[in-house]
Amino acid sequence: MTDAPDNETRRFIADAVAGGKTGVPLTCNAAFETMGAILVSGTPGDVLVSFEAGEGTAQGNGVVSGGTLAAFLDSAMAVAVLSALKPGQTCSTISLNVNLMRPGFVGTLYVKASVERMGRRVAFAHARLMDGDDKVLATATSSLAVIATA
Repeated sequence: MTDAPDNETRRFIADAVAGGKTGVPLTCNAAFETMGAILVSGTPGDVLVSFEAGEGTAQGNGVVSGGTLAAFLDSAMAVAVLSALKPGQTCSTISLNVNLMRPGFVGTLYVKASVERMGRRVAFAHARLMDGDDKVLATATSSLAVIATA
């Protein structure tokens, strides 16, 4: 019997979390790398990820676009789910609800993301986006399809 093919992004994240690694640049995925994503810390299903909101993400006066903030939230929730999935599984967002509460500015932003419930076919996650002073800028919830890679 052969092992099911695995999602390399899932494997990278799960291995980092299981190993208790901190400050891990998420170079396992081009989108994460583009956002400057770093796994600050985590346990399976519960992660803190930092993102770099560069000048190119600002709409004016250094305010980061809502779409960029939503992408950070969505990506961190995917990281939380990926950290809890089994080998041979991956995930894909099927719904995303974002509430923007205050502006985010160019620089390092943080997302605390957690799996609320892990089902066989759907995972539910929630997240908080914060600035460097721990002010909550936005919150989000999502549903993610759990997909077999085999």
